[in-house]
Amino acid sequence: MTAPARSPRGNISFSTLALALVALACTVLIAKRATAEKDVVNLLANHGVVAGTDTAPSTAPTAEQAIGTFKVTALNGKVIPLHTKGEPAILMISSRTCSWCKRALKDLGVMSAGRPLPRLKLLTLEGAGEGVAMLANEKLTGAQLIGPAGSSDQVLLTFRYPGTPTFVAIDRNGRVVRTLPGYPIPEEMKHWYAVMVGDQDVP
Repeated sequence: MTAPARSPRGNISFSTLALALVALACTVLIAKRATAEKDVVNLLANHGVVAGTDTAPSTAPTAEQAIGTFKVTALNGKVIPLHTKGEPAILMISSRTCSWCKRALKDLGVMSAGRPLPRLKLLTLEGAGEGVAMLANEKLTGAQLIGPAGSSDQVLLTFRYPGTPTFVAIDRNGRVVRTLPGYPIPEEMKHWYAVMVGDQDVP
């Protein structure tokens, strides 16, 4: 006995169902990607800060939103806040393989001449411990060493940055005021330094 032939309507229904399932899967993937992209903060975005002021608007990302404190740890392994309430700070994103990072730290070492930099937060992509030697080489003290809890790939998923070094100015409210990619010109470096040592509150 031969099997009954499928009706054209049955073939159409199966094809329609298959196409619907494929479309649904694509929609889910696109939605997930859009959500992931939304959660990633672009540090180079215009945060609407008025020139000459030291605070960013409420629409600007906080340091925690920009970097992701759940990925950032101190040398003792504890997750720490990136912002000290009421104080501006300069966050320097660095890497142990970055020659320009070492150059920037060397210039800071010359400027400070042993003076502590309490408002410098050095985020080394390979981990907080990797920043120890970088600071010690230039006799820099007082900076807060931070970095990813895991590999550099993990922290890269949290924020976008144009490379190392990248300097991020954080206002007294903990919001991103400005981002400066690359090696600063001397005038800019003096400005960042004044904030790092606490002589200036306008980042």
